Amino acid sequence: MYNTITMDGFTNAPACPATHPVRVPQVTFETVWDTTKFNSMWTSGDNPYVWSFEGTKGYGTHADYMFGWKGDALQRAMDKSECFYDGCGSITKQPMATANKCSLPEFVKEPTDGWLPALPGMKM
Repeated sequence: MYNTITMDGFTNAPACPATHPVRVPQVTFETVWDTTKFNSMWTSGDNPYVWSFEGTKGYGTHADYMFGWKGDALQRAMDKSECFYDGCGSITKQPMATANKCSLPEFVKEPTDGWLPALPGMKM
């Protein structure tokens, strides 16, 4: 499915060789933040965003996949060459609007609005 990360994201991997005829399911997980609404808050080229993965106590994004295919949906997807990333007419995908309705109540009490003097658990 994907094999290289570039500045533009992932690039498509070439077709598998005949020596590897069995397709292996791959689940992807992406997190995207729209930071454009903050563009006016700093001068051009002076990006204030810091990846929280720096240091030993940073926070990140993580997901675990649990098998949740209905009936033979996974097999149908694997049997069709059309099934790649978003395009797969053989199975039904949850609409993004439905997925975006999912929310959790705040469970960590910490400041989340405005500029933070440091990342949680770290000194800047």
